Amino acid sequence: EQYVAKRNMIQKGDKLVVGVSGGADSICLLFVLMELQKKLAFEMVVVHVNHGLRGESADADEAYVRKVCKEHGITCEVYRENVDLIAKERKQSTEEAGRDVRREAFGHTMEKHGGTKIALAHHMNDSVETFFMNLARGTGIKGLGGIRPVFGAYIRPLLCLTRTEIEAYLKEQKILYCEDATNA
Repeated sequence: EQYVAKRNMIQKGDKLVVGVSGGADSICLLFVLMELQKKLAFEMVVVHVNHGLRGESADADEAYVRKVCKEHGITCEVYRENVDLIAKERKQSTEEAGRDVRREAFGHTMEKHGGTKIALAHHMNDSVETFFMNLARGTGIKGLGGIRPVFGAYIRPLLCLTRTEIEAYLKEQKILYCEDATNA
């Protein structure tokens, strides 16, 4: 709450488009935002992108996200894409095409629902990883900062937390999440 307030991430009346994969980070983000919503009076719509890469496992993640949203009365927009095919058509890596597909889904949902911000579940570990990846590639001054908490319409309310803290919160709150074997 303090991190969000200090960086002026969410204002009363905002409509957040929240990226939720079903994994620990994004499920934590969703539940933290539901708590903040009680104090800050904003709206949310969830976006889940099924990349078509992990078969039944991806379908189970999608079903879980739909279930959580339904239980909490949150609108859920699901996009099903064949990211492998899109990557080939665009001459991109699968990872790059997946990122682009997610950005396009967030943008479309913002337009459709009158969204004001896009909330993503990046955390401190992601920022450190980004810093070192940028350093290894030979970055300029901007790349030495890692991931920004606020950048345009994008906000990252969990950037002050580590993955360990996220998992501890979920365990303490008895909140289930999906495990993506490809992340391991």
